Amino acid sequence: MHIVELRMKKYILFAAFLLSTSMLMKADAAAFAPEWTEFCPPRYCESNENVFSKDATYWYKRRLQFNNALAKCSVYQGKDLDACYAELRAAEARKNQVWDVRYEEKMLQTQYNRQYEMERMQYQGINQILETIKK
Repeated sequence: MHIVELRMKKYILFAAFLLSTSMLMKADAAAFAPEWTEFCPPRYCESNENVFSKDATYWYKRRLQFNNALAKCSVYQGKDLDACYAELRAAEARKNQVWDVRYEEKMLQTQYNRQYEMERMQYQGINQILETIKK
């Protein structure tokens, strides 16, 4: 129940953030183009494709997609450019929301697996002690 409440609070805060940023973007979107560092966790901003890290590869591919979308926006001017930047920011925010949920689930699964392994090792240890006592 506690995890569900935390997720709901997180989604409510995220929705409020999206509403506030979308209002700001409408007012001042032409002032600046989105930057990759707005959306990427700092440790992955300069990552490359990596066979040892699915996360680094994910962010590398997202950066390529982001740069392609940003290049497509460069053909527009004025309000069309504003709309393109706003859509790009909204798309990246949605992708980050999906990433956050998946990452949280991955961390919970890892925590569950560690707990399970610890309990299994304790059970095996008790069984070994009992077998030693029987002999």
